[in-house]
Amino acid sequence: MKVNNYKKIQSLKYLKYRKQYGEFLLEGKRLVQTALDCKTRFSSVFCTDHFKNTNETWIKNLIEKQIVPVIISSKKFEKISFTKSPSGIGAVCKIPKQYVLNLKTDRWLYLDRISDPGNMGTLMRSAAWFGLKNIALSSKCVDPYNPKVVRAGMGAHFKIVIHYNIQLKKFHYTHKIVAGDHRGQIVKEFKFPKKCVLVLGNEAHGLREKNQQYIDHLIGIKKKGVGESLNVASAGSILMYFLSDFNNT
Repeated sequence: MKVNNYKKIQSLKYLKYRKQYGEFLLEGKRLVQTALDCKTRFSSVFCTDHFKNTNETWIKNLIEKQIVPVIISSKKFEKISFTKSPSGIGAVCKIPKQYVLNLKTDRWLYLDRISDPGNMGTLMRSAAWFGLKNIALSSKCVDPYNPKVVRAGMGAHFKIVIHYNIQLKKFHYTHKIVAGDHRGQIVKEFKFPKKCVLVLGNEAHGLREKNQQYIDHLIGIKKKGVGESLNVASAGSILMYFLSDFNNT
């Protein structure tokens, strides 16, 4: 791998350079395979000798698809990697272009200033699992292509459409806006409208004040044990289950 390409890949750990190059970094055999299955466009794939030698059939399948991994040393891979125990395989992918909001789509997940990468990735993973293919992010959310978000998303990035810097009021006239809140109606007793947006707020501060005027319904999860609250990723996943068609047919 050329020195300039190596430095470029290293720089993708940072938002500034992800924006500059329009690319993001993923790491791990499962993530690379998911991206491959979803026909994601790779800029490059790289691995260590050890990974190549212990995954010969998998590497052969890559080459048959006209994707030839660049072999780099384990030491260089460790410098590129954002994990404590590097897997030995990584790739650089193009960040998908931003699409215009399709307000004809019935159901959306809207994230308001979610700041923790693990929470963002988990929410994206749950959205993909429950069939919510469109996610709108407010301003000041953590970058969805942050390496920690990509890792927590476990391939969800390749199965959903992400919209950035979206104002909640965009949905005001076309959808019912339903927000997760511990003071709200118990979700098990709530019937989701056909066209709705599920809104989840910041881990510490909840929904920003300017967005509260657009909320049509508040829904919550009944507590049966002890604890002050649920983590937003846990609560969001439960609410998405009820939003999905499993319980709303």
